Amino acid sequence: MRTGSWHHVAEAALLGLLVLPLAASCIGVILPAAGFFPALGGTGLSWQPMRDALATPGLATAITLTLGTALATTALALATSFAVLATFPGTRARRWIGRVCGPIIAVPPSAIAIGILFLLAPSGWFVRLISPWLTGFDRPPAFALVPDPYGGALVFALLAKEIPFLLLVSLAALSALPARRLIDTGRSLGYGRAATWIYLVLPLVYRRIRLPLAAVMIFALSVIDMPRLLGPSLPPPLAILAVEGFEHAELARRLPAAFLACLQIGVTLLALLVWRAGELLAGAVLSMARRRGRRIRQAGVVMVPVALAGLVPPVAAVAGLAAAAIWSVTASWFFPAALPAAYSLRAWGRIDTLAPALLNSLGLAVAASLLATGIVLLMVVLNDKGKRPLLRLAIYAPLLVPQVSLVLGLQAVLVWFWLDGTWLAMLWIHALFICPFAYLIIAPAAAAMDQRYIAVAASLGAGPGSRYLRVALPMLAPAITTALFVGVSVSVALYLPSLFAGGGRITTVTLEAVALASGGSRQMAGVAAMLQLAIPLLIFILLRFWQHRRYGKFAGMRAGGLH
Repeated sequence: MRTGSWHHVAEAALLGLLVLPLAASCIGVILPAAGFFPALGGTGLSWQPMRDALATPGLATAITLTLGTALATTALALATSFAVLATFPGTRARRWIGRVCGPIIAVPPSAIAIGILFLLAPSGWFVRLISPWLTGFDRPPAFALVPDPYGGALVFALLAKEIPFLLLVSLAALSALPARRLIDTGRSLGYGRAATWIYLVLPLVYRRIRLPLAAVMIFALSVIDMPRLLGPSLPPPLAILAVEGFEHAELARRLPAAFLACLQIGVTLLALLVWRAGELLAGAVLSMARRRGRRIRQAGVVMVPVALAGLVPPVAAVAGLAAAAIWSVTASWFFPAALPAAYSLRAWGRIDTLAPALLNSLGLAVAASLLATGIVLLMVVLNDKGKRPLLRLAIYAPLLVPQVSLVLGLQAVLVWFWLDGTWLAMLWIHALFICPFAYLIIAPAAAAMDQRYIAVAASLGAGPGSRYLRVALPMLAPAITTALFVGVSVSVALYLPSLFAGGGRITTVTLEAVALASGGSRQMAGVAAMLQLAIPLLIFILLRFWQHRRYGKFAGMRAGGLH
């Protein structure tokens, strides 16, 4: 087969794997929202699902809560991450930040939510550490920090996840900028370090992280597992309302729930428009201040406390995970004791009840990561000149479309074709959500690859296949290992896709962890949270060992790999 024909076949296969599911998802959520669902007797279009959805009690409050938590999370994560970068300059500080943030990003959101719950609950570790000597409490207080009716605890938990993510992508953007030269230029004109960062460096970094920032906002708008543990329930965020409609025993509730999933897309577009308006306003104010030569000397004083405040959520997440680990080995821990009175491995002795979910998660994570990485490698070959924007748009869709809208539409299609609750559906939907992360890692590495090695191989008579397998793939090995690790972490963290694609027949450790934490079983919830961390850690060790054995003697092969 000629190379051109092979490319056309491969592109058609990728379009089938990536584009058709998205189109099917749109059909699967729009048609039920319009009343067309033959299985429930809906054989024509109707406005009734919209009327029923708009009559949902507390809908306006749910929309306001969704918008408020998402915008607050994005704005605070952006401000604090920029303040950290400006307050702690220097290569050594950035390297330390990268090493600390990387492991936090790999922690599943539900594990972070469980940790925050164990930390900030009325009988949580935080209250225990300051009681009774500071608070005077000898029993858990009547008020609760989590969940709160305004979504503050949810925003705090989201910040614990998103601040490290934005710090890492901002560091990557900084590495491609002449930051030191810009700072020296600004200081030579009489501006302080903080003003120089605000005027010259941060706008350039911001332009390069717009896509990750949009992903942060969309994630905060549609995340399910964290609000179920930390968010308000009367009413819950909009995404929870849609999911509860699909989970309701009365199947007719799926039609208004589908409309709520469509409404989620409208709310997402509204949030992006509000953010864009704020972006234009901030840009105009910054441009005016720059033209007038404002020195904003007080910015340096403000940035330090903002940077320190930005470190609180990630540190709280780590402390919460430590609390979850302690609870997993606790026999008795009565309030207000700071540490358990007795320890026991009794909860770990019941790990056999979680063994099926653990094996399912491990197998799915490995298989889906391998499949997604293979898809991305094939796409990089096809899209080497950026001539296929449709493929790039399709691969980014899971990041840019609200998860609840995408998954609920896909689940409807899976039900129509009797695929829900099958391993094929689970593998496919996990790979779909891993692909954008793998592409963000592998595509830049492929673009930066020195093509002279490929040319040398061609001059020695190597064919296209041999050049790719024997030269290009080994050069991409560090990026591939990183993509595999990130893919495993993403797969383990998936809650809503696993919940609906599994159809209640295939469970994962994340589903079990959220169920246990919601049910109040702290010991077993702690065990499940630790198992969520164990899978990425195991894969990291194995990939790190393989990379060291295979490429440890090649200095150029270590760059960009697992650290």
